[in-house]
Amino acid sequence: MITSERRSFHMCLDVRGALTNWRTRDFRNMFKHDDGRTMTPDEAKAELLEQLSHGHNFIPFGKCDNFDHKEHGCLGHPVEPKSN
Repeated sequence: MITSERRSFHMCLDVRGALTNWRTRDFRNMFKHDDGRTMTPDEAKAELLEQLSHGHNFIPFGKCDNFDHKEHGCLGHPVEPKSN
């Protein structure tokens, strides 16, 4: 749907793309456990495989309340026009 409404979009990660194209060193320091510890590259790869097993082709880089894990990622958020 094409619209003239201004929207902002959150960044996301293509899970399959990362698993296919990233080298081991690219996974270093990219992800953290819930307790704040940094994941090893093998732990990070395992987590991405787990996301795929849940049907999550995309994961958000941050919090997003309008996110489609399967096909699109962030679906966008309206931007309020600035008053002059």
